[in-house]
Amino acid sequence: MVDSKVTDLIRVLVLSGGQGPPRDWARLCAQVLDVDGIAISVASNGTELLWFSDEESARLDDLQFTLGEGPSVEASRDGSLNLESNLERAFGERWPAFVPAAVDSGVCAVFAFPLRLGAVCFGAMTGHRHRSGPLGEQAVADALTIADAMAVYLLALGPRETGPAALAGGAGAGHPTGRGGEDTGDNGAGGFGTGFPTGFGDLHRAEVHQAAGISSLRLDVPLPEALVRLRAYAYAAERPILDVARDIIGNRLYLTRDPGTP
Repeated sequence: MVDSKVTDLIRVLVLSGGQGPPRDWARLCAQVLDVDGIAISVASNGTELLWFSDEESARLDDLQFTLGEGPSVEASRDGSLNLESNLERAFGERWPAFVPAAVDSGVCAVFAFPLRLGAVCFGAMTGHRHRSGPLGEQAVADALTIADAMAVYLLALGPRETGPAALAGGAGAGHPTGRGGEDTGDNGAGGFGTGFPTGFGDLHRAEVHQAAGISSLRLDVPLPEALVRLRAYAYAAERPILDVARDIIGNRLYLTRDPGTP
């Protein structure tokens, strides 16, 4: 039986139309699922954050974007269900960079649910906790129900309005509000492109993509390579990728061709 609170969340999602759920939807979703925070992302040149309940959830998603690994990345890519109830016991080869960084930030458990419909997988809904311990059976069932509803919602919007890839270009700090971009081709998520129509808010990582564009011109390298270099710099410097991007945009930092070059 579906909990009435879950039903209410899905109703709000459906009635939100192409504008996406309101700003506090993700926060209420986290409360219903008994996690400390939640983030929803789609596959688009790695992953792109759509909605999040709080800044810590956004930072956790940014960390996985920077490293290119983690439960959300794996759920988006493979459609796998990743329920890590104790990250301190998850050290090893699976996510060698993500796990210690997440634990250092105070995250003890991460639960990633794929956004998928049939064979098509294009994103993840990820909750985290500051305490270790598994989600209850009802919470897992509720999360799967919400993730399925989110998948249907994104696909139902269609490629010209939003869709998984298009919404990747329109998520602001918690929900979409106003700007888009252009199509850059297939992102590997079941054939969806990365084109961003108008009518949605700024990307959560808009400054990252802007900084990658600047670095692409400065280094005379393709945009994907510039983005990889930016992520690598953020990882090596142990800095949030948004801070690195802002320094590049503000001409306080210049990436170099040779990592050893001053």
